[in-house]
Amino acid sequence: MQAAERTLEEDAALLCRLAQEAGALAMSYLHRGGGQTWNKTGGSPVTEADLAVNRLCASTLKTARPEYGWLSEETLDDPGARQKSRCWVIDPIDGTRAYMDGTPDWCIGLAMVEDGEAVAGVVYAPALGHFYDARRGAGARRNGAAIRVSSRAQEAGSRLITNEGMVTHPGWREPWPEVHLARPKPNATLLRLALVAAGDWDAVLVLAEKADWDLAAGTVLISEAGGHATTHAGEPLVFNQAIPAQRSVVASGKALHPLLVRRAGYVRIPDPQARAETKKAPELTEPRIMAGKEKTGKQLLHIVFGGELKDVTGVEFEDLSKLDFVGAFPNYQAAYDAWKAAAHRTVDHAETRYFILHAHRLLDPATGDTHNV
Repeated sequence: MQAAERTLEEDAALLCRLAQEAGALAMSYLHRGGGQTWNKTGGSPVTEADLAVNRLCASTLKTARPEYGWLSEETLDDPGARQKSRCWVIDPIDGTRAYMDGTPDWCIGLAMVEDGEAVAGVVYAPALGHFYDARRGAGARRNGAAIRVSSRAQEAGSRLITNEGMVTHPGWREPWPEVHLARPKPNATLLRLALVAAGDWDAVLVLAEKADWDLAAGTVLISEAGGHATTHAGEPLVFNQAIPAQRSVVASGKALHPLLVRRAGYVRIPDPQARAETKKAPELTEPRIMAGKEKTGKQLLHIVFGGELKDVTGVEFEDLSKLDFVGAFPNYQAAYDAWKAAAHRTVDHAETRYFILHAHRLLDPATGDTHNV
C-alpha cells in the first residue's frame, strides 16, 4: 500500500502500539541496572536503552512503512532518505539524563510528519504512567481521556515551564510579571509540551534551538488540545527541513500565546536553516582571518570547555572541579563544531555555558620555557 493510500488513523495506531513496546523495553533496562552509557560527540549522554529503543523503532516502522522517511536522534541523519511526503520523527528516550539518574521525567517520543506538519504523535512516560497521544482532527488524550490546554489569558500568575535565569535576566525590554515556574523543569522537552497540552501548566517557552525530534510529537498534542505552538516570533514550526531543527518554541493556549510572542518576539535567535547554506559556502560563515588558517600552516590550539556559571553576566564558574572539558582542537572550525554540539545540550540552562579558549602560548613548568603555538 502506498503512503498516500494509508490513513492517518492507521499510522497513529501503529505509533501507539510501538510506544508501549518501546516503553517496556526502556523500563527493562532500568530493572537491570540501566545498562552501559557513553558520551556522544559533543558530550551528550546515550545509553544502551536509547540505542535499543531506536533499533526497535527503526525495525518496526521501516518494515511497516518502507516508503516513509526516517529521522531519529540516535540515527545519523540522511537528508535524502527523509525527504519524503511522510516521515517518522523519533526520540527514543527524551530526557536521557533523567533516565540515567533514575528520576521519572523522561519519555518516548514518536511522531509522523506529513509535508512539514506534525500530524500524529505519542509521548509516553512509562515511569510516570502517562501515555499521551494525538492525531490531526481527532483531539489529544492522556491515558485515554481527552485533554485541553489551559484557558489563561494573562501573563501575570501564569505557570511557565522555562529557564528561571531567562525570566529574571535584566535584558528584557519589559520585566516579567510574577509567574510560577516549574522547579525543577522536566528534563524532557516533549514531556513539558505534554504537560501544557493537558493543562497542568500554562506554557512552555524555549528561547534556543531545538531539534525536530524534541518537538514534533509534542506539538501535535498542543494543537489537538486546543493550543498553539510556534517559534518565539510566532512563526509556524515546519518540520523535516534541510536542517531538522527549530530556532525556538513557545506553546500555550491560544489566549496566552500572542502575549508570549509579543514579549519574546524581538529576541534575535538564528534560524537553523541558515546552516544549510553554510554547508554549501563555508567561506561565508566565518571571518576570513579564521578561514585562511583552518587547515593550513602550523597547528593552532583551541580548547573547548564549559560549566555552570555563578552569574550569567560573568565568567566565574560555580565549581572548577566540575568543568566539562570537551577537547582540544587544531583549528577554529573543528573547535566551533564541538562547541556548538556542547552548547546545544544546555539550551535550557542559562547558567551553563561553553567557551572556546584559543591558547597562543604554553608554559613548560619543568624547564620554565614558554612556547608559542
